[in-house]
Amino acid sequence: MLMRKTFPDYNIIMINLDGLRQDKVELSPNLKRIIERSIYFSKMITVSPYTLASHHAIISGMYASQNGVDAYYHMFRFKKDRIHTISELLQRKGYYTCCDVASESLMPSKGFDEKNIYDEKSVNFQSRHKELITRLSKKPKFFLFLQYSDPHKHLVEEVMQRYDQKSNNDEYYSNIEENDKRYNSYMPECDEYVDIIMHTLEELFIDKKTVVIFLSDHGTSVGERRGERFYGVYVYDYTINVFCILCIPGTSPKTIDIQCRTIDLFPTIAEIAEIPLEKNVIGISGESLWPLIEGSEVKDREVFVETGGLYGYWPSPRKHNVFCIRNNKKKLIYNDTPSTWEFYDLEKDPNELNNIYDENSIEVKEFKNRLIFYFQKFSIDTKLSR
Repeated sequence: MLMRKTFPDYNIIMINLDGLRQDKVELSPNLKRIIERSIYFSKMITVSPYTLASHHAIISGMYASQNGVDAYYHMFRFKKDRIHTISELLQRKGYYTCCDVASESLMPSKGFDEKNIYDEKSVNFQSRHKELITRLSKKPKFFLFLQYSDPHKHLVEEVMQRYDQKSNNDEYYSNIEENDKRYNSYMPECDEYVDIIMHTLEELFIDKKTVVIFLSDHGTSVGERRGERFYGVYVYDYTINVFCILCIPGTSPKTIDIQCRTIDLFPTIAEIAEIPLEKNVIGISGESLWPLIEGSEVKDREVFVETGGLYGYWPSPRKHNVFCIRNNKKKLIYNDTPSTWEFYDLEKDPNELNNIYDENSIEVKEFKNRLIFYFQKFSIDTKLSR
């Protein structure tokens, strides 16, 4: 029996638990309970491991080098005149569209009836988002994008402001256990936030007609690699292997361990809302997640990941300079600035400690060809493409 995939009269709430590592989901009892009745994607990969690029990729269904937001300093280069956003399509379909994010630059305005900006230093997410959902519940149907960034605030205060950002050899990297405990200490508050969101839907009697999507835009380092004490610098799995929980009332639960991508959420939401993309959108790279849900697709989806850090050994905030291809439990990394390569067997070496790159390997050559394909397709300027 095929699972129903269209819910055109349901509200849709997408909640980014900013920076939540996939391996920390188990520390949230409420997320675990939601997973038990939802569709859980444990191998979703972000196409860019920092919020600015990740948000724009999710909302456009396109890689960063497609939509224009392909560097920290390219925050306002979104190709809005040539690109549709999922909020725009939902707006046309009759949804009231709204978002609440930490900065004007973190979400394109296109397609939003209402765009709200909060002060991360003083915001109370529990009360703010409860009040927002309560107000929107009076609409016939709505799409709401929420950014919960409390761990980010704590990490800025307790890590980024405490340690010298220019140092790649300070005590932070020698205290992974302490860093991990610090990160874990943020989880109870996140868990409470999740609980309040779900209880608010029940109190408003809209829980049976609301699709809720919990996801992470990227993970967060606890000091695994020198040069990255936060995120956005490298493309190792602790920041790119994120997760997504698709909670649809009345739908059978399922855990999907097949690799997919954050850009796949755009066409999935369009399908839920009965929006035919072939009539509305051209050029998105994302593909609907429904074939994975239904079981008609069983192979990993290839992912191209790109980033350029604000700090580290080779900061590059004006253009992406670190790239990878992840597929079939293998990963090829290309660091453009120092011109170095890495290749990992993620099944045998999940922590990416043993670089087995061999330029003569047929498998490595195939991965290289795929990487060059993306460079050429999106006109990415690297030493390889010159």
